[in-house]
Amino acid sequence: MSFEIGPLQPIGGSGPARRVDAVTPGFSLDRARKPAQQQPAPVDAAVVALPAHPPVEVREAIGAAAARAAELRAENRELHFRKDQTSGRVIVEVRDLSGHVIRTIPPSKALDVMAGAAI
Repeated sequence: MSFEIGPLQPIGGSGPARRVDAVTPGFSLDRARKPAQQQPAPVDAAVVALPAHPPVEVREAIGAAAARAAELRAENRELHFRKDQTSGRVIVEVRDLSGHVIRTIPPSKALDVMAGAAI
């Protein structure tokens, strides 16, 4: 598991924020492929400002999680997350680095482990 990400850049444009129009009901890919002058104006447009960089506390949390993942890897362990298709619940497995399941833990315990608690 890796939490390492490169620097984030704004999507499109050169400014620190961009305008995002809300998708309106009835939107289809066929409409999206037509030239802009033929598309109807969005009915309920929303302006969302996206920061150029994540907030400091988010970067710190990602760094702490990456450090904890490295500690687990040094112990030949990793956490594997998946969604159970029948129940819709998140399943968290503690695995060795070969992929063998050691045990399954509740999602709340996974948060504790990533915060530094023992497995």
